[in-house]
Amino acid sequence: MATARRAEAEARAQEIEAARAKMQARKAAPADQPEPAPQDPVRLQPVEKTTPRLSRETFRTSRLLDFCSRKELIAQTGHESAEWSLVILKELVDNALDACEEAGVAPEITVTVGQGFIRVSDNGPGLPASTIDGVLDFSVRVSSREAYVAPDRGAQGNALKTLVAMPYVLDGQRGRLEIAAQGVRHDITLGLDRIRQEPIVQHDKAPAPDVIAGTVVTIYWPDSSSSLLADAEDRFLQITEGYTVLNPHLTLTVDWFGEPRRVEATAPEWKKWRPSEPTSPHWYRPEHLARLVSAQLARDADQGRDRPVRELVAGFRGLSATAKQKVVLAATGLGRAPLSALVNGQDLDHAKVATLLATMQAESKPVPPERLGIIGRAHVTTRFEALGCNMETFKYTYKRGTTDGLPWVVETAFAAREDEDADRRFIVGVNWSPGILNPFRSLGSIGQSLDAVLEQQRAGRDEPVVLLIHMAQPRVEYTDRGKSAVVVGGD
Repeated sequence: MATARRAEAEARAQEIEAARAKMQARKAAPADQPEPAPQDPVRLQPVEKTTPRLSRETFRTSRLLDFCSRKELIAQTGHESAEWSLVILKELVDNALDACEEAGVAPEITVTVGQGFIRVSDNGPGLPASTIDGVLDFSVRVSSREAYVAPDRGAQGNALKTLVAMPYVLDGQRGRLEIAAQGVRHDITLGLDRIRQEPIVQHDKAPAPDVIAGTVVTIYWPDSSSSLLADAEDRFLQITEGYTVLNPHLTLTVDWFGEPRRVEATAPEWKKWRPSEPTSPHWYRPEHLARLVSAQLARDADQGRDRPVRELVAGFRGLSATAKQKVVLAATGLGRAPLSALVNGQDLDHAKVATLLATMQAESKPVPPERLGIIGRAHVTTRFEALGCNMETFKYTYKRGTTDGLPWVVETAFAAREDEDADRRFIVGVNWSPGILNPFRSLGSIGQSLDAVLEQQRAGRDEPVVLLIHMAQPRVEYTDRGKSAVVVGGD
């Protein structure tokens, strides 16, 4: 045991001696020699966590629903939802008048407004089922006006589609309209597939033995928007009145919630340029003819045909004679050519189109302005009398002319009202269709709106006067998609 203690003591002595030697060595070292740097501790690299990743899928959403939105309908029509009842009235009466004129009959139109509906009926030939089917295809634009240049009441190309969508947008859940024509009743309901985000159109057909002639269109107005319809009463009735002023051949019955009023035509045999008449080459510019050619080529492709250029030429006013066609085709080198000869790659050969148009214009006569159709002093006098005017103050003017091949007719009338407390009655229209708003935003080089000019002439909104301004022209240029503002040039 003593031996063990002796060994332990010797070990301690050695440790002490080693520590003393180490201290002496430090003291003997040069003062500027740095002490050994402490060793950095071992740093552990962080373990990267596994973050969940989202693998995004590509989804397809139908653009057809864009047409069924409030924003798109405002863009298409140029009017807020408070004015949609006026848009419905205008489009349906325009269509009814055109249909009757194409059939060569004096139009008799009835407009009925009741609780939850607007209905317009006419005595025309009846809307074909194929046209109704096209209206319900929201992926295409269907129009017999859009590609032609003519003094038509409307050339929007999607008017009926907007009427289908309006009840749905106002209701928010579903919209409904009914079209009865040629012995068939079409009950159309528009809804929404909220999963696919696309419109659902349900189209049911049933016999309508009571509607053999003419067309009856009923728009079912949602109860939730009944106040919009009620608030529009005054303007609605003023527009119907405007139609009777601008169309001497029209007999119009208006029934507003059980209060009927009938205005008889003053001239049932009155004539104007009909929608079915051939258009004049002088009304087109090269870009307009290119649009027509493109539309015909697309239609031919769908039908598997390629019409000859001769057929295009023969469709214009003044070029139906074979001799005229031969001259035009020989001058352009398109004697036996198909319409596709005007194609250059993926576009038209615009030089050829321009040459063809210039040749057609050279071989045809311009249309005289009177041929468009004149409302006339006699008819306007009768209507102003019915509006309570002091006929001693009545003034009517009629001007006509041709500018760059375009004939035009402008008719104006003015009279003071017998009732001095009455407001101004302003009837303004283009191509025999009254405007919902004043379409003449700017007047040529004057640079002012028509309203501003009238205020300066003491014919403002609060003055007891009746004013009429109507312009007829084949090529009306608008500033907006809704065609509510007309470009008027010149002085």
